[in-house]
Amino acid sequence: MWCFVSRPDSVLLEVELEPKACGQECLDKVCKKLGIVEVDYFGLQYSGGKGTDARPLWLNTRNRLSRQLDGPPPYRLRFRVKFFVPPHLLLQEATRHMFYLHLKEDLAEGRLTAPTNKAARIAALIAQAETGDYDCNNADLYASCYPAYLPTWSNDLLSAIAAEHDKIRGMKRATAEYNMVKECSELEGYGQENYAVKDSSGINMHIGVGPEGILLMDDDLNTIQSVLFTQVQMATHAGKCFFLTILETTGTNTTLGFKLPNTKMANALYRAVTEKHAFYRCETVRSAVITQFSRDFKGTLVSLFNENTVVGKKYVFDVRRTCREVYEETRRLLYTRGMAVQLQPDTANSLNNLAEGCRCDDIDCRCGCVEAVELQERICKLEEALLCRVCMDEEISTVFSPCGHVVCCDECAACLEVCPLCRTGVERTQHIFLPAQISRLDIESCTQQGRDSLQCSLVST
Repeated sequence: MWCFVSRPDSVLLEVELEPKACGQECLDKVCKKLGIVEVDYFGLQYSGGKGTDARPLWLNTRNRLSRQLDGPPPYRLRFRVKFFVPPHLLLQEATRHMFYLHLKEDLAEGRLTAPTNKAARIAALIAQAETGDYDCNNADLYASCYPAYLPTWSNDLLSAIAAEHDKIRGMKRATAEYNMVKECSELEGYGQENYAVKDSSGINMHIGVGPEGILLMDDDLNTIQSVLFTQVQMATHAGKCFFLTILETTGTNTTLGFKLPNTKMANALYRAVTEKHAFYRCETVRSAVITQFSRDFKGTLVSLFNENTVVGKKYVFDVRRTCREVYEETRRLLYTRGMAVQLQPDTANSLNNLAEGCRCDDIDCRCGCVEAVELQERICKLEEALLCRVCMDEEISTVFSPCGHVVCCDECAACLEVCPLCRTGVERTQHIFLPAQISRLDIESCTQQGRDSLQCSLVST
């Protein structure tokens, strides 16, 4: 079967899957097409509800696609950021670009708002990323493109955007996108999902679920009450109703009830509260969250005879790692699999420079240029292997007890409560002296020799 997945910039991706494929297979294929390793930050959305009640809902990627989507394939899905994090935690430029596209869409459609001074700065960064340096002779272009970045605008705002755009002349596109995400991450509502509800009195309200907790807002999105995740004692749902038990400052528990347009929306709100709490606030996702499931009628009948059957089994929550675990896992993955990839641009530039400097006509060039570059590449890998896995700046100099792993410098080890490799609690640390430190001195000497060899090769040719 086919799935048509749209990106925030309306680019459509075609994904072919098996008829019984789960959502994760589709998400993995989309991320592979985009070159994204940090898959856990993203999700797939489908349209839930009908008419005025229709709104995008998150697909549970752990369950079969065909059981969540109405009608026959091809299915139409939206690839969006599900868990927003600060941009400095994003390790790939492709991931930062998708964050940028999603935030740009949210700003244009009014789901994320900014005060005037911030709005001008953010719109200028978008303009720098989209159109390049400001050109005072091309005012008509900016007059048509600036308003597209924000839902409301005025002549004063356009002038402020133009002034900010002119200030960042020379900024690269990737840098502009990063700074735009950084500015948006400081806005109220960053990473927040809003749900339209009615309280027990039938008054229209909105519930916002974000990285810090839950916001109870009136129909105009003005905050009534802010509930931190640490205050949430219990969240449940039944039919169209959602119930939230919170701990008041007086020490008593209060249960709040809300009604949503349909059962799917109530389930989506229940999932959002549980999944965001697990992702942002927990050390690790509890097994009770990962393994919780329900069964349909057929599955319930089969389970009477075989308790371990997977027939009709549907997982309730779609979160498998916390924010910290995603970052650490991605960093390890990029280090083990992507070290050569990270070195490719520098290596390619070096080879291009050599190609310009080397004048040998022989295909089997004997001048030693390529050998010198390969030597430098090996030296870089050796230097990286002897650096602290946390800061990647200082030398490894500490052993953790009782697990015995040697991965950190003294300064980083003092900040860790668990081993970053095995997650075992650290009872004490011990400074160590490794022969590797002497080897690193040798490596630095070899590095200089490699540079000298490279320069000699260029001069001799």
